[in-house]
Amino acid sequence: MRRLFWLSVGAAAGYYAARKSSEAVEQARERGLVGNVTLAATTATKVAGSATRAVTAVGSMARTPVEPSPAPGPSPSAPPVTPSSSTSSPSTSSREVRP
Repeated sequence: MRRLFWLSVGAAAGYYAARKSSEAVEQARERGLVGNVTLAATTATKVAGSATRAVTAVGSMARTPVEPSPAPGPSPSAPPVTPSSSTSSPSTSSREVRP
């Protein structure tokens, strides 16, 4: 039953897309070359204006960057960490991965 539903949805969407595309082609033929170029330029201008307004709005909402606080160092009572010879062996602890 689900397959039949999605098959019918796909068929309806295909019919709608075909009908709209044929209408768009007919309108483009009626406008001619100059009309199509003018329409494309007008659309590009509107998109650029919208993008400019969006960037301006986002830029005005941006906060000033906050400097991170320094990382806390080791406490004075903590003993210094020294690597032991068994864990710092270069042959076992660090291996290079080559492509």
